Amino acid sequence: MFGSRVGSRFMVIPAAAVAVAGIVPAVTASASPAASNPCPSCGHNLIVNPGAETGKGANGDIKVKTPGWKQTKNFTETLYTWSSGDVTPTTPGPKHRGKNYFYGGPDSAKATGTQLIKVLAKGIGSGKVHYALSGWLGGFSTQSDNATLTVTFENGSGKTVGTTKIGPVTEAQRKGNSEMLLRKTSGVVPSSTRTVKLVLIMKRTDGSDNDGLADNLSLVFTLKK
Repeated sequence: MFGSRVGSRFMVIPAAAVAVAGIVPAVTASASPAASNPCPSCGHNLIVNPGAETGKGANGDIKVKTPGWKQTKNFTETLYTWSSGDVTPTTPGPKHRGKNYFYGGPDSAKATGTQLIKVLAKGIGSGKVHYALSGWLGGFSTQSDNATLTVTFENGSGKTVGTTKIGPVTEAQRKGNSEMLLRKTSGVVPSSTRTVKLVLIMKRTDGSDNDGLADNLSLVFTLKK
């Protein structure tokens, strides 16, 4: 029932009449999908800018801003089309690679990109959530420069409750070629996890530039029955 004031009188109008008149009453919003989701942090890639596609890739041996990542030294994102780059759009690596990749950068013995990802306790506290970590990692030619992706699971107090990693891909595994190879691992997310810390570490062993390379990183949580 709805009310309408006529002069000094208040008249009650049936809901059916309101509908006929074309007046749409307010509707109480139903529960959001997240509220009913048994694990809101599951089912999607948790990494921000996982393929170095957000932002403008460097077209040269320089450092540029890499959105979503806290950068140290000359950690950067670089265009596959950079003519003097370590890899090209057709170099062996991810099939769907976009336009950029992660690169250790010029004059850096060690460069890192870091992310802190907050996750919701719902679902994770059951101890039934599993993680799948993957990424394409590599290096340049016969040099041994490399990349490693480390994941640290932290509780609400910031204490480490578990770790995992992929990489490095060695020069021998690349057979002396400039390329990236797929590396992956999986396991159970510690039930007390509230924050996930990712560190993409590029290490230089030869030459002046840090030719640790990476692309298409992924960290996905899945709630098991």
